[in-house]
Amino acid sequence: MYLRLILFVAAIGLATSISAEEVVIELVGSGNKLTDEFRVDGPWLLDWSITSEYASETGIEIDLVEAVFLSHEGNVLTARYPGAGTKLFRNTGRFRFRVIASIANWRLKVSKITPEEADAMIPKRRYP
Repeated sequence: MYLRLILFVAAIGLATSISAEEVVIELVGSGNKLTDEFRVDGPWLLDWSITSEYASETGIEIDLVEAVFLSHEGNVLTARYPGAGTKLFRNTGRFRFRVIASIANWRLKVSKITPEEADAMIPKRRYP
């Protein structure tokens, strides 16, 4: 009985220590939009997904812009078909996404992650 309790508590502790992900903002929409402003300290992760009923006619471009002056920080995604993925950022600041979408539904989730988690996402070079 005590062994099961100890194993259960250990499993809970392990599960909570695996990821220190903290959702900053989740945005959902369709069509063109300048999203709400969000503030995040790097590193952070963008989890994105694109869906459409007309996959062959879908097109989307997502740019990261500075929140106040809307200066272009970089292209996040350009796609012609539905899909999903993640992208790692190390920027700190106040941002928005500029979404230009044709026949596409999109979901963007920004999550703060630890530097250790960010480093683990970068492939290590192997030298012979």
